[in-house]
Amino acid sequence: MAKVHVDFNERLGRIKPMHGVGQPPFGGLDFSFIKYLKDANIPYSRLHDVGGWFGGNMYVDIPNIFRDFDADENDPASYDFAFTDLLIEALEKNDCEPVYRLGVTIENFHYIKAYRIFPPRDMKKWARICEHIIRHYNEGWAN
Repeated sequence: MAKVHVDFNERLGRIKPMHGVGQPPFGGLDFSFIKYLKDANIPYSRLHDVGGWFGGNMYVDIPNIFRDFDADENDPASYDFAFTDLLIEALEKNDCEPVYRLGVTIENFHYIKAYRIFPPRDMKKWARICEHIIRHYNEGWAN
């Protein structure tokens, strides 16, 4: 059994905030509820399963940003960042850092019919697509 000793008289520094939320509160283009993350001092929001039903297949997911897998992954015109850019901008305006998840939204009814949960037919191309999405948000690639 491990023993933990805490000396409350010794200051070591601030504790890094690790609390956050998944799926920021918004509907359609209404980002007004994101202000509550700021009010609650929530520092992070994980963008997981944002792109599906309630996201209208417009946000975050690889197939929502790179809509035609046969398109040229090196051509900025092949990407649609419009809606995800708006979501990330709303989070940042409210001091909430997005934690971007590269992937697809879970399909809870895949046993009836699956749409986007299959592995990519070209993993290297998929990796290049992910690289461009990362570059967009970290370096401003593709405007």
